[in-house]
Amino acid sequence: MATSNGKYVGIDVSKEQLDVAVLGASQTYQVENREAGITQLVEQMQVMAPELIVVEATGGYQRAVVDALFRAGLVVAVVNPSRVRQFARACGLLAKTDKLDAQILAVFGERVQPRRYAGKDEQERELSGLLVRRRQLEEMLKAEQNRLRTIQASVRGSVERLIEVLQLEKQALTAQIERFLKEQTVWQEQSAILGSAPGVGLVTTATLLADLPELGKLNGKQIAALVGVAPLNHDSGKKRGYRKAKGGRADVRSVLYMATLVACRYNPLIKPHYQQLLKRGKEKKVAITACMRKFLVILNAMLRKRQPFRAPSGA
Repeated sequence: MATSNGKYVGIDVSKEQLDVAVLGASQTYQVENREAGITQLVEQMQVMAPELIVVEATGGYQRAVVDALFRAGLVVAVVNPSRVRQFARACGLLAKTDKLDAQILAVFGERVQPRRYAGKDEQERELSGLLVRRRQLEEMLKAEQNRLRTIQASVRGSVERLIEVLQLEKQALTAQIERFLKEQTVWQEQSAILGSAPGVGLVTTATLLADLPELGKLNGKQIAALVGVAPLNHDSGKKRGYRKAKGGRADVRSVLYMATLVACRYNPLIKPHYQQLLKRGKEKKVAITACMRKFLVILNAMLRKRQPFRAPSGA
C-alpha cells in the first residue's frame, strides 16, 4: 500500500463520468467512468497516495472505480449521499453541482473520517451479483403481478406469460445460489450455523455472507448500527423523542426483515420477545424492528462463538 501524504480526495460519480476533487486544490477534474478513465484515475491516485478517497454511492455506478482503487492498495470510503448532503447543509453549502459535490466529499472525508471500505473477495462479489439479480427479478415479478390486477383483458395473457417466465428464472437463480454456497468450502460451516436458526433460509444466509462479512467479527451494538437496526435517540431537555432506526445496509436490512417475520412466528427466542413487546403496547412495526435487532445480535453471537442455534430449555 502506498504511503499516505495526508491528502483527501472526493469523487462524485455519475453514469458517464467521475468528478475528482483534492482537498485544498481550487480546481476539480473529470475522467470517464469507464475502464480507460478508471485506469487513468488509479494511476494518478497511486502517485498522489492520499490519506483517504471518498466516493459517493450512486446506484451501483461507483462499484467499478471503488474496486479498482481498493485493489490498487488505496484507502477508500463509500458513503451514503444523504449523509453527505446533510453535512453540506450543516456547513452552509446549499448549492449542488458535480464539482461542488466532489469538493464536499473531500471535506467530509477529512472531518468525519467515514468507515474504510473493506472490499470483497471474488466469492463474495460473485454471490452478491447473484443476489442483486435475484432482487431485480423479484421487483419485476412484483410489478407484473400488480399490473395484472388492473390490466385489460386483451393483454392479460401477455402479462401472465411474463410472470411465468420471471418465476422460472427466479427459481433457477435461487438454485444457482444454493449450488454456489455448497461449492464454497470456506462458507460451509458459516452456512450451517446461520441456517440452524429458525427463520433463516437460503437467501438470508447468502445475503449475510456476501453483504455483511463483518457478521461475527463485531459486537452486538456495532453490527446493529452497521445494518441500521439500532434505535437512535431524539431527546432534548426533558423531552424523550420517538426512537427510530435508519441508515445502514438496506439490502441486508430488507432480507433480515423478512427473516424476522418468520422468526416472530416460529423462533423460540424471537417469538416470545415479539409477543412481550406487543403486550407492553408497542406498535407492530416498532416490535418487529426490535426483534430484527435481537435476531441480528443472536446471529452475530452464533458466528462469533461458532455455535449453531440453541433453543432455550423447555421451548
